[in-house]
Amino acid sequence: METILIDSTRSLRNLYFVRTAFQVVWAAGVISTAAHQPQVAAVLFLLYPLWDVACTIYDLNTFSKTGSSRTSQMINAVLGVLAAIGIGLTVFQNPIYAVAIFGVWAFGAGVLQLVVGLIRRKEMGGGQWSMILSGAQSALAGTFFIILGLQDKKHVGDVGGYAIFGAFYFLIGAILLSRKLSKSAAVATS
Repeated sequence: METILIDSTRSLRNLYFVRTAFQVVWAAGVISTAAHQPQVAAVLFLLYPLWDVACTIYDLNTFSKTGSSRTSQMINAVLGVLAAIGIGLTVFQNPIYAVAIFGVWAFGAGVLQLVVGLIRRKEMGGGQWSMILSGAQSALAGTFFIILGLQDKKHVGDVGGYAIFGAFYFLIGAILLSRKLSKSAAVATS
């Protein structure tokens, strides 16, 4: 691996580890506050797409500097901002709509993550299957949040499980990138 790709891969791996930790803590916060402190859960719910936007911007600045991956990431950032606005306008008065809006965002972000995973798999020579699966799972979960949220069968607290699955995929992605970096270092020293 060339030096620039190694540095970018290291940054991406670190981002995946940070996302893993944040998502576990966020999920615990939402799950633990949804029933008895719905206002706190609503604020956490609103922050989730904004967290994703921040991660996407970091990714854009450290890894996705050109190409189709960058375009997908930019669309994802815009979608996250729009989702946060929609959630902010609905979560305190009509949480059913906020869950459905979250579903639309999860679906769109999942499809875009799937695209980025496929592009990066080709660019990096692998190590992205967990991100591809995560994108597919996010799109599927988003569909359920839209349908069941509008039927008042999914609630803000139910999104915690979604974040835990995402954390698992990011952890696997970070481990795979760590292995890739270790192999590159071993090749470089031999």
